[in-house]
Amino acid sequence: MKVIGAGYTRTGTVSLKTALEWLGVGPCLHPLTAPKRGGVLDRARNAGAPLDWRNDLGPWSAAAGWIGARHYRELIEAWPSSVVVLSVRDADKWYASYASCLRATQELALAGGPGVAVAEAAAVDGLMVADEPLRRGILGGDFERREDALERYGRHNDAVMRTVPTDRLLVYDVEDGWEPLCAFLGVPAPDVPFPHLNSRAQFRALLAPRGRQTPGRPLVRTTTPRISGLAVADPAGSFSQDEVLDALGMAGDPFAQRIFASCGVQRRHLSLLADHADQTLQGRTAVSEQELFELAVRAVDKLGVDPRGFDTVITSSLYSLGGPTLAHRLISHYGMSPGTDKYHVVGVGCASAVPLVRLMAGALGEAEPRKGLIIAAESMSGLLSQATSDDPRAKVVGSAIFGDGCAAAIVERGADAPGPAVVASTVHQLPGTLDIVRMALTRDDSYLHLARELPELTSVGLDALIDDFLAPLGLTRYAIDHWLIHPGGFRIVERIQTVLGLSDDDVRISYDVLASHGNIGTPSIFYVLDETVARRAPARGDRGLMVTVGPGVTVGLMLLVF
Repeated sequence: MKVIGAGYTRTGTVSLKTALEWLGVGPCLHPLTAPKRGGVLDRARNAGAPLDWRNDLGPWSAAAGWIGARHYRELIEAWPSSVVVLSVRDADKWYASYASCLRATQELALAGGPGVAVAEAAAVDGLMVADEPLRRGILGGDFERREDALERYGRHNDAVMRTVPTDRLLVYDVEDGWEPLCAFLGVPAPDVPFPHLNSRAQFRALLAPRGRQTPGRPLVRTTTPRISGLAVADPAGSFSQDEVLDALGMAGDPFAQRIFASCGVQRRHLSLLADHADQTLQGRTAVSEQELFELAVRAVDKLGVDPRGFDTVITSSLYSLGGPTLAHRLISHYGMSPGTDKYHVVGVGCASAVPLVRLMAGALGEAEPRKGLIIAAESMSGLLSQATSDDPRAKVVGSAIFGDGCAAAIVERGADAPGPAVVASTVHQLPGTLDIVRMALTRDDSYLHLARELPELTSVGLDALIDDFLAPLGLTRYAIDHWLIHPGGFRIVERIQTVLGLSDDDVRISYDVLASHGNIGTPSIFYVLDETVARRAPARGDRGLMVTVGPGVTVGLMLLVF
């Protein structure tokens, strides 16, 4: 035994195994790639008589995976000339990979029948959970809980570093490639790319045929609607918070300065900020409508599709003149069929994605293939007005966070449709909250009123709401790979993060969208989805949960399977 890979599961142990063999160390024992029956692995699994680590390893010159991680003490004692490679990775990235693979194993077991045996083997060999009964540990979600998992991961790494002498130990991230590994082993680096193997997408693909379902009910069917295309468009003008303060006449207000600096927004696109000569909503409505139309055209053009192929168009904004609607204007602009179904939805605001996709799925029916276009557009600068001496503080809050923007989304049915599948959705209106989020309009003033208790109202009971939403699907909160939280304001994201026990990485995209765009109202959550796809590249089978908050107060939930 020359090299012992003591790294915890999901730290690149299969990649390390392959790299060691390419470097000429010799055959490397890894539970995921070794023969499935007989040999040292079966004897180690059965926990019978102690193994003779000098004689029972047969031809193996190295070990990785759980055989090395669990038994590194016995191995280094049996082989005093061996060295140890502790593969590690960033804790947040490790947990994301670990939990994703564990969820795939959990789902396969939930499918019942022979899937349970496959899931148990995957858990033992790939996820190091052999020491707990399958249904109590995996199906109960115990192994997924972030704090528990991270504690086990950290405890293991600490133990290895305390036990193995420093001159025999390499703490190694496989993302660093050949150089540190070859230097430690004293061998030249090969002129080939480092083998990055067994990604979470590959692991989950092994379980995919039966892994995305509960008994009798697959999560994704051929007729499940998908968000097959998405594009966003911003106005040209981007303004800092100081510039907005000045334009709205709030630069000398200490309260406004404090709110603008602490709300989580750094810059916003505001098309009408440059000219507030007409202070009333009515005075800016026509130009706001034109701005919404131009943003919608830009977003649709970015989709790169022929709009004449859509069966239905649904447009939405916080307000509208009434007619012709944005949907009418787009159908005329693109020369779409006069028989195209068209609807304009007003006032759903920040909860938009959930009701709009639900409406579109209903409009498309069960027939396939059919596809529709959703336009969520907002000219929030059309609602902003300059400060007056008797302004309520709620007006300052609204003025601090809102921005302009537009999202265009394609929803379609069909077995060959790309994009995340919309598996389930729901909306929940909180009783007695009609006055918490509302448009405050008078003859001379306009703003979006947000009550200070909104973040607390939104977050209280949200964990139970989500649990109840996921339970009929055979899932728990721990089954979510990507959290898409409405970037409604710093305190909203913060409170949701706290209540759900999410990491900073889980909600980083929501904070980033808020910082660079503000709360864009109707299209906000589509911006988060767009950034999630671009930055996270969700693996096939990953689940995402949208959490939106809009007027009403209405909480929207939508489960996506990528």
